[in-house]
Amino acid sequence: MRIIIRSILFLVLLSFVCRTVLHAEDIMVRVYLFRSDWKEAISNKDQVKIFTASSRPELASFKEKAGLSDVYDASTVSEALMNIYNVDTVDYLFMHEKAWSGRGTTDYNDIIKGVQNYYRIRITPKILSSGQVFLPVLISYGKNEGASTEIIMRQEITLDLNEPMIIMASHNGEAYYALVYAKSSYIARSEPEQKKVSEPEFYPAPKILQMVPPSYPEELRRRLIGGIVRLIVKINEKGNVLSVGIEEPVNAYLNYSVVQALRQCIFEPVYNSKNKPIPAKFKLSYNFYPSTYNPVISSRSPWNETTAFSTEVLTKTLDKCGEYCQKLAIAALDFVCEETISETHFTLSKSVRWITPVIMTSGGDDPYHNRTIIPYPKVQIMDPSQTKRNKYLCDYQIIRKNEVLQERRIILKENGRAYGDGTKLMNEGRVIGLSPLFASLKILLPAQQSKYFFRIASEEKIQGKKSYIVEASPKSGDENGIWSARIWVDQEKYSILKCEIEGIPIDGYEDVLNDCTALNIKPEFVTTHEYRTEKDGIFLPWRSKVRIAYPGYSPLVSIPKTDMILNYDKFRFFTVESEHHIIR
Repeated sequence: MRIIIRSILFLVLLSFVCRTVLHAEDIMVRVYLFRSDWKEAISNKDQVKIFTASSRPELASFKEKAGLSDVYDASTVSEALMNIYNVDTVDYLFMHEKAWSGRGTTDYNDIIKGVQNYYRIRITPKILSSGQVFLPVLISYGKNEGASTEIIMRQEITLDLNEPMIIMASHNGEAYYALVYAKSSYIARSEPEQKKVSEPEFYPAPKILQMVPPSYPEELRRRLIGGIVRLIVKINEKGNVLSVGIEEPVNAYLNYSVVQALRQCIFEPVYNSKNKPIPAKFKLSYNFYPSTYNPVISSRSPWNETTAFSTEVLTKTLDKCGEYCQKLAIAALDFVCEETISETHFTLSKSVRWITPVIMTSGGDDPYHNRTIIPYPKVQIMDPSQTKRNKYLCDYQIIRKNEVLQERRIILKENGRAYGDGTKLMNEGRVIGLSPLFASLKILLPAQQSKYFFRIASEEKIQGKKSYIVEASPKSGDENGIWSARIWVDQEKYSILKCEIEGIPIDGYEDVLNDCTALNIKPEFVTTHEYRTEKDGIFLPWRSKVRIAYPGYSPLVSIPKTDMILNYDKFRFFTVESEHHIIR
């Protein structure tokens, strides 16, 4: 009898707990849909139809972010799926979410407009006695909102709260991946209160207490690109910069450079007639003189900690890398390869308003301590309807003889449309400016090495070869768009196997520079090149990746801007002969 009474009391208590925890609109169910080529996907021996994020280390980053933000990071999942299934490209199709009370069984049936199709998603969530969520998922598509739809996947799953799950299915020769997860929609957040602040008045420009000079890339100076950038700066009562606006621009990179510099400056506070410090705005100008600019060169290494590798090992590695890059720089090249380009590009919403950044300080009120500026977006800042996805198949040609370099891409196929006449050229600056074969020359050529601090951070096995990971940091803070770099060097032959560069290229990404100038932010911009095919001691590119994201309200959250993957295959008609002069 006591056992029966205890069981009843336990069930009553469990029911009370469930009602307390899962109250009205307490669960948010999200579904992301991706697509790739089915033949590539099934070639992976470890293929599984359903798995959880915890079972795949590639999805650990997404799982951390998923519970922190309402801003999704589809690119993290795309890259993880490419690694898991060993596919070259994964297209992101949509994200859909529904708030659910957690009570009973509710049937949700929604239509989502994609780039090319309309998608219908039907989910019927139900809480089980174990506390898990039972979730039948049905996804189909059609050419218009009212058209009959074709089923992409139909699957019943049981998942834990805050535990993402991947469902894989095939349809019409393509692989589809649905990432599904349910989380509490009420998470305590320490959101800064948005106070209504009146627009500050104009005052004469105050004295700069802490100056950070803007970067002026050598390449722009060589091209005689310069001029006067006129700006409007807003500061708070302590002299900290709140925002910087461009009144008269000069060049996208220089506009961005001076805004980034001013965001780190500290000004003398402005006082009103009652001798009280107040917020203020004022006009400033900065003149980029191509002929007289002298970059500020640091003499202090950016790394405080020591590594396990001696100075002798580093010196030998740099010398050997210099020889490798010198060989690459003087080689006569003549080859053609197949290049595939897959790009997803997100566009800012026209109505976006970036809220004044939160300034986090360390060291109390001392203005000379390091500061971190974190923008705090209240809304999704990218417009899903303006997302652009492009796929290209190109003949990528490099010919260099007698100190003349010709690099050309002939488009064979663009977004499924074939071009057979060989006359359509790729003119996209963001692709042309990559030059994956020569990326390491900007850093490791003997003439370039004096511009950087170097260290061997660690070692790693890559492509079956033991390699050093060499880190480089420009002494000027920004060397022609490079902020930092990591380079994987074969320990035996000192060939470059991989090169990862952080920084915005000078040309080809004006839209990113303009966004970041207007929003007063610094983006994440990482370009990675991997090299595999070897010919006469020179490694040719195998894959390049470009990842651009804007900062979110948390260091763990970023907002995708551009994801681009370029693959190189089928090299042909390749010869290497020594020339006697370095190509400038």
